[in-house]
Amino acid sequence: MINIILCGGNGTRLWPVSRTLMPKQFVKLFNDQSLFPLRVERNNKVCDSNFIISNTEQYFLAVDQLEEDKKYNFKNAKFLLEPVGRNAAPAIALACFDLDPNEVVLVTPSDHLIKDEVEYERVLVEAKRLAEEDNLVTFGITPEFAETGYIESTKCTIDNGSTRIRC
Repeated sequence: MINIILCGGNGTRLWPVSRTLMPKQFVKLFNDQSLFPLRVERNNKVCDSNFIISNTEQYFLAVDQLEEDKKYNFKNAKFLLEPVGRNAAPAIALACFDLDPNEVVLVTPSDHLIKDEVEYERVLVEAKRLAEEDNLVTFGITPEFAETGYIESTKCTIDNGSTRIRC
């Protein structure tokens, strides 16, 4: 299984700690480590290699932080550098075009904190098994409330609070 790691971003959500040239996945907030190498280390327990998608400005941050981790093997990594960010779906598709069509792919962001690593690894192993049986596996959390903030309100409307969305 290969881990496609989405490693772009503008650094706006954790401002002023995070900035365009130092987005949150590279800020060393956890025992002098950032979320990015923690993600790589965590997923390398289950994945054979990494395909890191980054923008050209953040490529060197990614390389520097991986080089700090002496356990990391660069032979098991590819990079896709975006000259301009165009969101996750096109980046994922482009990376997949470069892979063996039979490859099992785990797509993860680079900036999520996972607290229960034992359970996370157990779930990944099960997901890999299911994917190898030609299933599409997705991860998510059970929502506690309706959230429309991920939809651009200038392009979409929600009909009378129902789940029907028109774009």
